[in-house]
Amino acid sequence: MYVLEGTVNIEGNDYGTKQLLIAKNATLCEFTLRADTSVYIFGGEPFEEQRFIYWNFVSTSREKIETAKQNWQAQNLAAFPKVPGDDQEFVPLPQPKLG
Repeated sequence: MYVLEGTVNIEGNDYGTKQLLIAKNATLCEFTLRADTSVYIFGGEPFEEQRFIYWNFVSTSREKIETAKQNWQAQNLAAFPKVPGDDQEFVPLPQPKLG
């Protein structure tokens, strides 16, 4: 579950905006949403292949993620064309936190 905005309470613990929550036991999951809370709920059987993730890039191949990172940093419009009507500034690739 991704908490877009608001607060979700699970077993007496509050989780807020922009938090990603993962249930270890998906057979039973109870939660309470506070007023004006929006969430995205994802589910299903786990993938057979291992998945790698870096920021917005998800793949079964580390090499594809590295290529995507390079294309994003270079603002390669062939790989990442502009979204029609989106006038937002370029969002730089987040750098990993050291330490």
